[in-house]
Amino acid sequence: MKHLPITLLSIFLLTFVKGYACPPTEESIEPKEAPKPAAGEILPVKKPEDSRRFPQHWGQPPKIQTRDMVKLPGKWGRGSSTLAKWIAENLKRDAEEDRKSVQELKPKPKPPARSEPPAEAKEKLVEKKQATKGSGAPLPHFLVWGGGYSASGNQVSLEKNVLYFRRVLGELNLLKSPRHLLFADGRDKGRDLQFMDPAFDIPEINRAFAELLGSTKGIANQYRSNGLAPNGPSSLAEIDKWLNATASKLTKEDRLMIYFTGHGGKGDKKTPQNTNLYMWNNQKFKMNDFSKRLDKIPAEVPVVMVMVQCYSGGFANFIFKEGDPKKGMADHSRAGFFATVHDRVAAGCTPDIREENYQEYSTNFWEALCGKNRLGAKVEKPDFNGDGKISYAEAHAHVIISSETIDIPIKTSDAFLRHYSKTSRPKDAKTPADAWMKPDADYAGILKQASPEDHAVLEALSRKLGLKEKQADKRSKEARDLMAELEKQRKALADQKKKSDTERNKIKAKLAGEIRKRWPEVSNPFHPNARMLLEPTQSEQVMALLKKEGAWNKYLKAKSASAAFEKKRFELDKRKVKCMRFLRVMENVVLEKNLEVAAGAEISARYKKLRALENGSLSSNEPGA
Repeated sequence: MKHLPITLLSIFLLTFVKGYACPPTEESIEPKEAPKPAAGEILPVKKPEDSRRFPQHWGQPPKIQTRDMVKLPGKWGRGSSTLAKWIAENLKRDAEEDRKSVQELKPKPKPPARSEPPAEAKEKLVEKKQATKGSGAPLPHFLVWGGGYSASGNQVSLEKNVLYFRRVLGELNLLKSPRHLLFADGRDKGRDLQFMDPAFDIPEINRAFAELLGSTKGIANQYRSNGLAPNGPSSLAEIDKWLNATASKLTKEDRLMIYFTGHGGKGDKKTPQNTNLYMWNNQKFKMNDFSKRLDKIPAEVPVVMVMVQCYSGGFANFIFKEGDPKKGMADHSRAGFFATVHDRVAAGCTPDIREENYQEYSTNFWEALCGKNRLGAKVEKPDFNGDGKISYAEAHAHVIISSETIDIPIKTSDAFLRHYSKTSRPKDAKTPADAWMKPDADYAGILKQASPEDHAVLEALSRKLGLKEKQADKRSKEARDLMAELEKQRKALADQKKKSDTERNKIKAKLAGEIRKRWPEVSNPFHPNARMLLEPTQSEQVMALLKKEGAWNKYLKAKSASAAFEKKRFELDKRKVKCMRFLRVMENVVLEKNLEVAAGAEISARYKKLRALENGSLSSNEPGA
């Protein structure tokens, strides 16, 4: 009995402590394990309802929150960063409302009495209103078109190109313009878009098997559905539908821009300029077929085209009837700007989600027109002629100067000049020799003849390449000599890379042989025993075999050395391409000067109309703007 009071006291104290203990804080609550998503699926992480009382006008806190823990603003303790952001935004909104309320209570000063302008100023104002009345052109129409030929060729950079173009239109106050978007598989819910996230972890065993027994191509790629909500898929049927329903009904008061961001292919041997572009489901669309279909658009409607696919330069021939220079100029008003010439691939398509790494034609072209790059940073506008606006031709020149790619950008007037003009006087020419500009003219004379944008290109590239010769032919030779030297260095790097590749392949063959000897099932990657090698217990044995005597590290080191040589080779290629751009623009100047004596006044007049369209601007009321 003497122990009974002690026992009762213990029970009482235990009950007291339990009943008045503090409830667990958010820090002490262990989050439940999130459900594992199926392949390709991303599940939202839901948090329990928050019991704290927030101001009623804030509404309900976010139902889906991150699983981290941070200090919340104000006196709300701790919670997720999602909740912290929501609270901060509401506090900021409340502070702004309070500031407005205080401002409204302050007495507003009376505006000063407006004085009557002088009679002369009145007359000028009336004249100005009459001059500008009715001058506002309707907003341009846009066909934005692209994406890949399949999910494996539909890189996220193509989607981001479309999104950047939308922002460009916003900067130019053109978001209300009629737009039609055709992209990849349209609004199909299938995972049509390829992307690569550097944070995506690839187990060492997977990479090792890919390196030694298969291919690393696409091993880091993931897929999702495009998020553009396009009007339809990229297909011939959709193009025809748009041409019949919209483009064919445009009038001379309208303007049209077509922007294609996708993939392209070579022309055949007989017609190398008749290149093609690819649409969804590997549908091929040749340049001459495209040109014929564009004839549905009324001839008086100015059409400007921007294309960034490989071999896109072949489409510069859409200024000719049915895309064929032999048939003469098309009756339609057309101009275009293209990432590269008809026989070269173009830079740009990548599954990398990091937009700061993007290097392609339209990135530089659009930034020149709107003054902001795709990351939002300001870019100096290339107003080479000082007229206060940026023309398409000036944006194109900006690309030639600033682009750090292997592209050789061209425009429609390049194709025109190479068909109708000549760089030297033909033997049977009736015109005097001094009427022709020679490629070996004085460089100062070349600059004097050049348009403001070509002048800017020649001078900028001369500085970048270190070209200083005064005579045009000597400066051309200087550029060609530099190209030859760069090619020599490039071949030396290729030889060094070849040695590194040979060493890497020896190690690869040895390691692959050892894997096949111990686990012959790997000859069929779908064999159950082969797939079991990817499991942790089995993979440790495989990696132990590969790392024996440092063989796996030697392989990785040899691969890294090869990649370093390739990077250096690419830098030489980019410098060599700048020489090629310089020579092409210098040739353009000579061809333009000789055009009238080579082809006559009528062709020269048609060329001037084409150049006027290329000199249009999205921010002006000129034809083709």
